[in-house]
Amino acid sequence: MSQQLESLCLRLERCVAKLEKCSGGSGAGDSADSVPASVVAYNEFVEDFLKPYYAASAVLGGLIDEQAKLFQTLSDKHRDFLMVVAKNAEPKDGSVLQKLLAPVSGAMSKVQDLRSADYKNYCSALNEGSMAFSWMGYPKAPMKFVEGIRDSVKFYTNKVLVESKNGDKKEENRAWVKVYTGLFDGLIEYIKGNHRTGPSWNASGSPATEASLSSSSSVPPPPPAGVPPPPPPPAVAPKPAKAQAPDAMSKLLSAINKGGDVTKGLRKVNKDEMTHKNPELRKHHTAVPFKSQTAEYKPVGMAKKAAVKIPPKFELEDGKKWVVEYQEGATITIDDTNMKQIVYIYKCNKSTIQVKGKVNSIILDSCKKTGLVFDALVSGSEVVNCQSVQVQAQGQCPTVSIDKTDGCMVYLNKECLDCQIVTAKSSEMNVSVPRDDGDYDEHPIVEQFRSYWSPTKKVFVTECVDSLG
Repeated sequence: MSQQLESLCLRLERCVAKLEKCSGGSGAGDSADSVPASVVAYNEFVEDFLKPYYAASAVLGGLIDEQAKLFQTLSDKHRDFLMVVAKNAEPKDGSVLQKLLAPVSGAMSKVQDLRSADYKNYCSALNEGSMAFSWMGYPKAPMKFVEGIRDSVKFYTNKVLVESKNGDKKEENRAWVKVYTGLFDGLIEYIKGNHRTGPSWNASGSPATEASLSSSSSVPPPPPAGVPPPPPPPAVAPKPAKAQAPDAMSKLLSAINKGGDVTKGLRKVNKDEMTHKNPELRKHHTAVPFKSQTAEYKPVGMAKKAAVKIPPKFELEDGKKWVVEYQEGATITIDDTNMKQIVYIYKCNKSTIQVKGKVNSIILDSCKKTGLVFDALVSGSEVVNCQSVQVQAQGQCPTVSIDKTDGCMVYLNKECLDCQIVTAKSSEMNVSVPRDDGDYDEHPIVEQFRSYWSPTKKVFVTECVDSLG
């Protein structure tokens, strides 16, 4: 409660400062080109929520600060689009709207492309959070969309707090998480006050075009109050027009106007000078033989960029983290382990990784057709952004988390039948459980659910949908 009061006091102080500044001027800045109210509200959102996030990112430095600068560019492009919305009517052609949103999409892609395995949870939080600035594509419920993004961001920021609780910058990371997650609350309040049902276009303005974006992004600031405008430039005497030479069209028209006299200058051709009358002339003019075009048509396309091959990596960092990255068709065994170590496997393809002994946790990130076999885990295993992977537990495994994965087969041992499997945004998931005879029974994980309103409980009841196959 005290934090909310403190934030409210800061906003009131800024409003008072703006009113004092406006009252001290001569009113020269109040014109028809003044900033619309919705854009002014967005500027306040930037001051109250985004700038504290930029400052907290600068304290952490490194990749976090670089992401914050890209996030600031995304906010600027978002503001340019809001300026177009406030000054123009909604475009009738959907392709125009896509061109207006293209700068926002481009800035969003740059934020998502900046990734690093050392800052995995930071990058994932920024990746999810940048999508909040695409609320314009959800006109029916933009606030609900941003609320969903905020919940996804908190999933990763909670991991940031856990990883940094024993580090040197514990308080700095806690402050960063607080201001970063708070900016989504500010964005929800801004949408609620200005664009509750999607972008609030100016019905009295002309339909927006692609040129509207360039004019809105380069609006010059108003002149300071009390400064007279510069004098007009001195008048320049117009240069006398040069006499234009008659062109070919005027010559042709003048010749046509002569009537029958236009042929007086022509010479009569004799019969011996005509090719069809004199066979001798045809001997000197032979027909050119037809030659077929031997070269086949080849369409011209854009040259494909050569894929940059990153060298594989397999090492132990700081004695706490095993890193296995960019392995192609490899078989790797990690045997020098202890319960305080974690294993991070990133972008491996057609590989097999075996972890012997008991470790804290294992993360399988962005891998394809990769198999993982481990003896025992303290906390659990995570499978994120993978395709067609297999995970086999030969001992204790409290949890298996599967997120954004297409195709995952989990083999459990008799010692870990109490394992909890948590899934989100994934498909083609199966779990194999051992039988008494040593064989396995395969069980699918539910992907489809049905929700309905319960009049008695006054809530929505969600049930899994049985397969009809």
